[in-house]
Amino acid sequence: MSALLSMESITGGYGDADILQDVSLHVSQDEIVVIVGPNGAGKSTAMKSVFGMLTIRGGKMVFDGDDITRWTPNRIVQRGICYVPQVDNIFREMSIHENLEMGGFLKKGDLSAAYDRVYTLFPDLKERRKTMAGALSGGQRQMVAMGRALMLDPKLLLLDEPTAGLSPKYMEQIFQICRDVRDTGVAILLVEQHAKQALAFCDRGYVLAAGKNRHEGTGADLLADREVAEMFLGG
Repeated sequence: MSALLSMESITGGYGDADILQDVSLHVSQDEIVVIVGPNGAGKSTAMKSVFGMLTIRGGKMVFDGDDITRWTPNRIVQRGICYVPQVDNIFREMSIHENLEMGGFLKKGDLSAAYDRVYTLFPDLKERRKTMAGALSGGQRQMVAMGRALMLDPKLLLLDEPTAGLSPKYMEQIFQICRDVRDTGVAILLVEQHAKQALAFCDRGYVLAAGKNRHEGTGADLLADREVAEMFLGG
């Protein structure tokens, strides 16, 4: 299967500091790919590089046939990539429905089909759509953030630590929603600190360390790799 997203030997970072060193990865259509690794490995930086949020000094980024290496985030959104950051990812003083409405800002015309699609994926949100987002639990707020990104019907969804701070119940629920989103035809690239759980549910994974590629493979293969287990998964 050809890659929807291809990062080829990306080197870059913030200002003059190169956090990523020759990092490569790819995401195919209808695939969940996870980036794991120790703190400071460059996981979130790698994801932000896809969204045009850092200075790239080497390599190439191709999305759906277009070279997007130095595109701005607003242009990348219009092309079909949406990004959900780990924090500050909802409007707390707005209702769930108003958050989704903000997510559809680039769409012209009737948003009914987009609302229906999101509420089908997140039935809990439909029941509470008039509730202020700031009054929700952490897991529910994450659903709002994901739903808002999906209002634009992206081809690729970027998720930065979507289960951070969540209970095991909500963690599994978010992972299941990721599967449901993938099954609608949206590819997902996510960064996760809960490496074992993420590798158990993803299609493929990449292990980064010190801003460099260390391992890649299917989630099952990486979980079964002794070196990966001992060095990055706690044995």
